[in-house]
Amino acid sequence: MITTKSQRKCAVCGDSPAKVHYGVLACFGCKGFFRRAVKDGRNKYVCRFEKNCEVNKFERNACRYCRFRKCLLVGMNPDFVRPDREEAREKLRSQKSLLAKKKSIGRSLSNKVDADGDWTLQLPSNSRKLLCDLNALENDVMSLAVGGYEAIADFSLKSLIADRTLARKSTARNTTPVKLEHNPSLLSIQRIVNVTDFIDGLIGVIEKESSRKTTVEDKCSLISSVFLPLNILDQAARSISKDSTFYTEEFTRSLENFQIDSRTISEFASLCERFKRLSPSPMEYSIVRALTIATPDRGTLSNGFSAHLSAMHDSLQELLFRVIKLSRAKSSASAANIMANLISQVYEAKAISSAVLPTLRRSFPRDAIKPLPYHKILTDIVNPEVFDLLVTMSNRRITNPPELTSTFSLSNTTTDLIAYSNAPTTDSINSIGCNHQFTIPNQPVRPQTLGFSAKLPLTMTKSIEDMLRPPGMNEDSTILNRPLSGDWADGVRLTPMFNRDVVAQFFPELSENPVI
Repeated sequence: MITTKSQRKCAVCGDSPAKVHYGVLACFGCKGFFRRAVKDGRNKYVCRFEKNCEVNKFERNACRYCRFRKCLLVGMNPDFVRPDREEAREKLRSQKSLLAKKKSIGRSLSNKVDADGDWTLQLPSNSRKLLCDLNALENDVMSLAVGGYEAIADFSLKSLIADRTLARKSTARNTTPVKLEHNPSLLSIQRIVNVTDFIDGLIGVIEKESSRKTTVEDKCSLISSVFLPLNILDQAARSISKDSTFYTEEFTRSLENFQIDSRTISEFASLCERFKRLSPSPMEYSIVRALTIATPDRGTLSNGFSAHLSAMHDSLQELLFRVIKLSRAKSSASAANIMANLISQVYEAKAISSAVLPTLRRSFPRDAIKPLPYHKILTDIVNPEVFDLLVTMSNRRITNPPELTSTFSLSNTTTDLIAYSNAPTTDSINSIGCNHQFTIPNQPVRPQTLGFSAKLPLTMTKSIEDMLRPPGMNEDSTILNRPLSGDWADGVRLTPMFNRDVVAQFFPELSENPVI
């Protein structure tokens, strides 16, 4: 059914007509409101009631706080709002002045003797810039920390990303960072917000180099792919602190609450012990965290974003090697050994998260009737919605294998795309079906090796040679490979079209009676 313009309603207020603005169907009124809200800042709106006002086309102007919240809930992307020309000029002017100051400082530092022993000055310019960006990102995430999360209780992961993007763009930051206690839990909204801020900031570093905006879908896929490994890695890194026993026991208890098997819990304990032996510095661990984000499962990411992540992964590996070599290693071999041990912890955390993920997906189904607070965010992380048909078919085949029958139905179906149907057989179906005696394979996949030779036998190709042989030609296996002789126009091997008279008209020297 073709959707007409009159049927396109705004996802925020329900008014029509609506067009795609900032990623969703929205009317012109909500489009302008969202643009003004993003430009002016989100912190000036306050709800006079319980932050649950109804937003429709008649009362959409009653509460700007709830209207802006509804814009984020339906998935409007603040990154798509373009700045004004004057603001863009002012921003470009300030960036140029800041770049000139950095260049002058860099020249003065390069001319001075390294009297203070700052080994970071020995790094190449690109590695030093990346290290400064990571340090600034850590401080930026701390300044974005908030104390309460009640406003995002009904948010999805896309809405949370939009909210945190606005918080990053907002000029009103926390001058004194909020001191939050570390939450030793496998799934906590505090950890999700913290990881979202860190990933969004790292994507901003990538966008500076590539000048390409990242879609919300790529951000969601990246967060759902790396949140569990990064959280497990962070909990293991807490084993170096003074209160390591408390945090390790609390996180182990959190795993037991989700009914994780004892083998996975023992693997996490081994990961904590290896972290204690390695004892990475805060600078080294910041690079390891960024490496964890740069090594996701790339199956659901776009090709362009995946290529930028690969480039960032290579830059981070080079930076980690240089930092280890300059800070605590005496040779390249020992630095490479330490770096390999640190990177191996990333893959150990990914292996533990892969073992935990099936249990979490059963705890957070997508078709929950009455979702709890933060349930949408948690579901989007551990059980994301997949629109790839190949991935969906693979998951169906692995998780819920259908019952195979030996009757194939000839009726057309449009609702089920599984290779083998498990519909109950009836008499009407059996009457038009075809029963066979062939063995049905256990897995509906193509075998890797064939049980017979792929070449056709000569007995089958001989009939083809007979059909291609002109009438009257003798059966000689080498006749087609012989060179032409002078009497090739004679004999009965030629077709009636190519007879001797026709050849004599074009080649008189080959005929006994040439045509004059």
